[in-house]
Amino acid sequence: MKKMTTLLITFVLLFGTVGAASAALPEYGEEWQNAPANSPTVSFTDLPPTHWAYKYIAEMVNRKVIDGYPDKKFRPDNTIIRAEFAKIMLTASGIQAKKVNYSSFSDIPVTNWASPFVEAVKDYMSGYRTASGEYIFNPASPALREDITVALVKLKGYDMSRLPDHSTIQAMFKDYDGISESAKDYVAIAVENGLVSGFPDETFRPQATVTRAEATVMLWRAFQFGNDNKTIGGEQTTTPSVPPVTQPGQTPNPTSPTTNPSTPSNPQQPSQAVKFSVDTLVGGNGQGDVDGPVRMAKINVVDSMVVDKNNNVFFLDSQKKKIRKFNSSNGTVETYKTINHEFNWDLKNGSQVTHFDYTNLTPMKLAYNYANDKLYLASNVYLPSKYGTDAVIYDISTGINMAAYGQKSGRYYDFIAFPDNNSVIYGITGAHESSIFQGQLSAQADLLASSSTYNDIDVSDYYGYAPVATAFATDNKVFVFGRSKLYSVQLFPLKVDKVVDYDNTQYDSVTAHEGKFYLTSGATIYELSTDGNMSTFVDGNDLIYNDGLPIKRIDLISFDNNGDVILYDKESNAIRRINL
Repeated sequence: MKKMTTLLITFVLLFGTVGAASAALPEYGEEWQNAPANSPTVSFTDLPPTHWAYKYIAEMVNRKVIDGYPDKKFRPDNTIIRAEFAKIMLTASGIQAKKVNYSSFSDIPVTNWASPFVEAVKDYMSGYRTASGEYIFNPASPALREDITVALVKLKGYDMSRLPDHSTIQAMFKDYDGISESAKDYVAIAVENGLVSGFPDETFRPQATVTRAEATVMLWRAFQFGNDNKTIGGEQTTTPSVPPVTQPGQTPNPTSPTTNPSTPSNPQQPSQAVKFSVDTLVGGNGQGDVDGPVRMAKINVVDSMVVDKNNNVFFLDSQKKKIRKFNSSNGTVETYKTINHEFNWDLKNGSQVTHFDYTNLTPMKLAYNYANDKLYLASNVYLPSKYGTDAVIYDISTGINMAAYGQKSGRYYDFIAFPDNNSVIYGITGAHESSIFQGQLSAQADLLASSSTYNDIDVSDYYGYAPVATAFATDNKVFVFGRSKLYSVQLFPLKVDKVVDYDNTQYDSVTAHEGKFYLTSGATIYELSTDGNMSTFVDGNDLIYNDGLPIKRIDLISFDNNGDVILYDKESNAIRRINL
C-alpha cells in the first residue's frame, strides 16, 4: 500500500497545534470553525478577507490544493462537482494521478481531463451501476455531503471492522433517515472523530450539494482532526495492540484431519481489519459473448483462467469452444483462439498415423508457463479408431502446436505445472482414479504415479469432496493440492507423501502462486504453505466494492504480476480484481 506523501505530512506538522479530536463529540457547526490563526494572503475579486472561509481557502490555495480561475475569481459559492472534488482530494492527500490506457467508468473516456484524477481516487469515491449494467462515475454531478464524508473517512484509514454507533448520529440529526444506508457507518465514524458536525439546526444534510468553499474547509479539517492514520486503502500506520488473526486451525498432523479452516479452533480477532477494494475488469453487465471495450464486453462462461506476465487475462469458454483475452494495455476483450481446423494434428508412429480432429476436441484447461512466456490449452480428443480419448496439450501462444500428449485421458485436468521451459507435469482425474504424467514439451508424457498403484495420491473429484486441484513444481519435486489434501511428490526416485488432510473440507477454487497455495471459500481466501500451515489471506468481510457488486463465491482464482488477486465471479459474469 502506498503511504500519503510529503504534502500530507506537511499538513500534519504545520497544523499540529490545532489538536486531534478529543473523545467529546463535536458541537453543531463546529466543522465550520477553528480556522487557521495565521494564513497567507490571496487576491480573488470575489473573495474578500471577511468571507467566512477566507483563511481556509487562502491556506489551501497557498498549498496548491485548489486554484482559482483565470479571471481572478475563486467562485466560493459555486457547487463543486464530483470530478472537481476528486482532483482537490487527490492533491490534498498527495496521491499520484493515474494516467491509464482504459477507463474504469463508461462516462469518462481516457481523454477526459478528469480521468487521471478519478482513476486515482476510485477507491474512495465509488461509481454507480446503471440498470443497463454500465459502471459510471457521474463526473459532472454535484458532490454531496455524504459522498465527501465517506471519501474522507476512507482516505484517512479509519477502522471500519468494528460496528460504529448509529445511535449517536440518530439522536444528533433530525434528518438521520435521509442518510444512505451504505453511508451511515462512515458518517458515524466521521462524527466520532470530529471530521463533521452537522449544522446548528440539528441536521446533517446528507444529500445537500457542497460549495467550493465548503469542500475546501472539509478537506482542511480532515487533516487536522481525528486519528493520523492517513494511508491509502485503509492500511494503518500504527502498531496493533492486539495480535493479528492466527491460522484457521492448528498446525495439522500429516496423518490426522485438521479443523475446518472456516471455523478456527483458537480464533483471535484482528486489531485492525485491512480493507481491500474490488474492481471489475471485464463483465458485470449481463451474460453474453461480446468482444470490445470492457464497458461493452460480456462474458458467457469461464471454465479456466490464467494471467500472463503482462497482466493479460486469458479465459476459456468451453461451451463456445474459444479462448478469449482481456488485453490489459487497452482495456478490450478479444477472441484469442477458436477451436477450428488449426487444432487438427497427426501423430505418426512408424507407418501408422493417428488423426486428431478438432471436431472431436473438448477443451479443458488453460495453463501459462512463466519460464517461456507461452500459453497452453489442455484437451481431450476422442479417437473413433480407438473408441476412446487421448490427452493433448496444445501450445497456443502464436500458432497451434502440439506441446504434450498422453495415451490416457480423464474427466478433468487437475493441474498443469512446468518445472522449467522444456518440461511439463500434469494430473488428470478419471472416474475413480487420479494420475500424474511427466514429459518433455513436444513429446509424449509418461505416467508418473496414480492412485490405483500408489494409494497415497488421490485428488479425484469423483465423490464431490473438493472439485479443485492445482500444483507447482520445484527442483525434483511437485506439490499437489486436491480433494482437501496436500501431497509432496518427489520425482527421482519417486516418493509420495501426504503432507496434510483437511478432512474433505470443500473449497470453491484453488491456485498456486510463488510457492504457496491459495484456496477460496465464499469470498474468503486462505493461504496454504507447503508444510501444511494454513492462514486467512483475505477475509471476505473486509472487501470494499468499487463497482457495487458483492462477491458471494470465487469460482476461479489467479494472481497478476502486481500480486493482486484476479478472480472469476460466476454470479456476476465478471472477471474481477482484489487490489492488495
